[in-house]
Amino acid sequence: MRNDASKNILNLIQLLLDGNDYGLDEICEKLSISRRNFYYLAGFLRENGFDVFKSENKSYHIDRRSPWIAKIAESMRLTDDELTTLRSLLIMVGNGNGAINSLRQKFEAAYNITKVDSVPEMRRQNMILRKLTNAIQHKFTVRLIDYSSPHSHTVKDRIVEPFLMMNSNRDVRCYELTTSMNKTFKVARIADVEVLTDHWANEAEHRQIYTDIFMFSGEQHYTVRLRLGLLAHNLFLEEYPQASRNIKPDGDDPSHWILELVVCDYRGVGRFVIGLYDDIEVLGCDSFKAYIREKIEKMYNKNNLDKTKE
Repeated sequence: MRNDASKNILNLIQLLLDGNDYGLDEICEKLSISRRNFYYLAGFLRENGFDVFKSENKSYHIDRRSPWIAKIAESMRLTDDELTTLRSLLIMVGNGNGAINSLRQKFEAAYNITKVDSVPEMRRQNMILRKLTNAIQHKFTVRLIDYSSPHSHTVKDRIVEPFLMMNSNRDVRCYELTTSMNKTFKVARIADVEVLTDHWANEAEHRQIYTDIFMFSGEQHYTVRLRLGLLAHNLFLEEYPQASRNIKPDGDDPSHWILELVVCDYRGVGRFVIGLYDDIEVLGCDSFKAYIREKIEKMYNKNNLDKTKE
């Protein structure tokens, strides 16, 4: 789930557990989300052990006897690694968000996080995180001291431009000067960080890793335009309701819709198109059309070969 969605989930949990009676419109206003987004988030919570219910006065709440909350109540002890992961998630999504910062403070007090911070390794990693965060904020180049790489079997310094913390602050996305490549580095494999006086000189080359709606990730992304029939339209919205904003009616035609998606890999959207080929027309992206054509030819040739063997 992406950063904005994580914020909305955490904010919604806190809102529905604070004992006040919030109606649908008030919840949407407080979280700056649409009604459709609320229903999607509420469905996500129900699927993950939260009993979200609507009371007689039309306000929404989470039942404190929900399976997820019951599990927490049954076992209040988390490992140091679990505590650190949860805290990092709250720190990551809480910058500038009063509700999330308040939730983090309650979490730290309940689990005595200062005990975890007393571990030398945690103090070292927290110091590295602070240096990286400061460098990103002020666009400084840094030296990753004694970075241990299992791929190249080396332990050496790396001069990089860090520009994005990822995966609950476990990874940092950087542009490496010596290779002119964007790479993801594990924070735990960095011995120390030296913040240099040089500012970024290659910001235009920085590339984030994107994750599309089909959960494929990559630096490159492509725009695909499809014309959907009724069946394809309904199935897509049932499977990916969060992408409803990407669909619009096809003019005055009540039986067709235009879907425009940004994807990182053709495999996810390709499976969708091939599975419903007679209800979908590919309108845009010549390279995607070539991908679909190649896949269909391979399936045809494979089936013909199988018949020949018989």
